[in-house]
Amino acid sequence: MRDHGTVIVKRKSRGKHDSHHGGAWKVAFADFALAMMALFMVLWILAVSSEQERELVSTSLRDYSVFEGSPSPYLLGGTPFPVDLQGMPIDQLPGQETPRHDTVALAGEELAITALSRGRFESEQDRQLLAMLIGQLAERRGMEGNLLLDIVPEGLRVQIHDHSQKPMFSRGSARLSADFEGLLKELAPIFDKVENRLIISGHTDSVRYVSQHYSNWDLSGARAQNVRQLLELSGMPAGRVLQVVAMSDQALLDKQQPTSGANRRVELLLLSRPAEQLLEQLFDAGLPNGVFNKAEQSARLSERPAPPEVAAQ
Repeated sequence: MRDHGTVIVKRKSRGKHDSHHGGAWKVAFADFALAMMALFMVLWILAVSSEQERELVSTSLRDYSVFEGSPSPYLLGGTPFPVDLQGMPIDQLPGQETPRHDTVALAGEELAITALSRGRFESEQDRQLLAMLIGQLAERRGMEGNLLLDIVPEGLRVQIHDHSQKPMFSRGSARLSADFEGLLKELAPIFDKVENRLIISGHTDSVRYVSQHYSNWDLSGARAQNVRQLLELSGMPAGRVLQVVAMSDQALLDKQQPTSGANRRVELLLLSRPAEQLLEQLFDAGLPNGVFNKAEQSARLSERPAPPEVAAQ
């Protein structure tokens, strides 16, 4: 029989220098990577959300319970946001004209200026939210009887008119009353957040001004300018106003009663983007590069066809 010899098995213990070949470091690195991912998620949510949205996110995460059958806040309902806010206010995506507010969900609630997201307000829902907020501001000041709000194709028209109980101006004067001044100071932060351009127009009733050197045109213009100045002093950016207009009594609100206090008013028109562009084009028409050039203007006039009576001669 063949002798295979003795088999010797030698066990060698690992020294301390081989401890780094273990797998414990992988667990620690995975925990670190998970913590960094959570940090970046928190930073992302803070960057893309407003204060109100963050409060909604915090509430939905805190109150969510799988046992109560409430919808999970972690499931995105087809939205590009970290947490689906179920139709509540969200920031508008760049280049999109989507509504940023659900006015049905907010109807009947006490609104605050913090409910507004900074940017342009172009949709029907956006204008409805602004109308609701402005109406509540006037109601809190007891001036709901002075206010008319209309959503028009050109934007949102805010008409603040005289009332027997709360006049806006001293009669025949451009000095603002204390109530009207207080309302304008509360409207200024709204016009700071809403980046749509604004037209301010002043209107009078049909009662003629006594002075021969000062008419309803001057009075309506002075009132509109005073409104603009107060809004700017109260926080509205100076570049937000596109035009200040004196209308005198040419656009009476109550045509049946030309002397009615409703005709003595100031209108604030928040322009939609098409209306704003149309107005800008109107004033830029005929001025090359926005600067008057006498030679170019003369050349353009000479190219126009002569009137028929001149051609006949």
